[in-house]
Amino acid sequence: MSKSTSTLLVLLVTLAWFWFSWKWYTCWCMQSCGCEPKVEETIPATPSQGDVEMKRFPIDFKWSDATAFTNSGFETYQQSIQDGMNENNRLEIVGQYFEGEPAPDGFENMGLARAEKIKALFSPPIPDDRIILRARLIDSIENMRTAYFEASSLKWMEGERKTVEELDDRIIIRFPVNSTRKTYDPSVDEYLDKLAKRMKETGERVSLTGHTDNVGDADKNLNLGERRANAIKEILISKGVDGSLITVSSKGETQPVADNSTNEGRQDNRRVEVQLQKKQ
Repeated sequence: MSKSTSTLLVLLVTLAWFWFSWKWYTCWCMQSCGCEPKVEETIPATPSQGDVEMKRFPIDFKWSDATAFTNSGFETYQQSIQDGMNENNRLEIVGQYFEGEPAPDGFENMGLARAEKIKALFSPPIPDDRIILRARLIDSIENMRTAYFEASSLKWMEGERKTVEELDDRIIIRFPVNSTRKTYDPSVDEYLDKLAKRMKETGERVSLTGHTDNVGDADKNLNLGERRANAIKEILISKGVDGSLITVSSKGETQPVADNSTNEGRQDNRRVEVQLQKKQ
């Protein structure tokens, strides 16, 4: 063995002896003195705004997604809906949607797609022929692109759908096929009398938006929707309302509230929506 190799071997043996001696001393010290190795304490970080749990609903949705998510409270809600069924009523499921959400394949808008997803949660046991699907475009809400939202409304309906339907945020007046004349129904005249009286007393403005089914040319339907809205405007003016308080527009066939493949759906789509606006 060469002298350099012998020197290296002695050095390695010496280092090994020092290491084993240090380990033995450390273990003996811990056992005899009750020492414990120091452990770093981990302090949980304070949750940031982004970590706060989002509010959820029994049934809710995400932006540009028709999937109906079910959460805590859904089974109770589901049972309450099922308990409302009697021998004759029908369940109306309204899928709501926002401006800018794309229509999924096979549907005219996101609202109808959401209504179809909700239907799957209730049928069965509720028979398909006892369920009506509807859509409704609603106003934007805060954080709608990042948070979960309800976007649905369910209620039981008795009898046929009325010519005048009063909702929370609008009134719907329905029209016959290819016509600018409202369906003859005393309730329409009663409502317009009431609306005219209110506008004259309060000075509130009203917007009238005409809609059609999808039968025929899209441009002609846009014009037909406007003529329907103007027909209601003229009736209000004849009842003493200042014409400057009335705004008229048309969406034609672009915002259906029901499936245009059925007669009932097309009838629902032929309408004027009336929305009151408080005086500034």
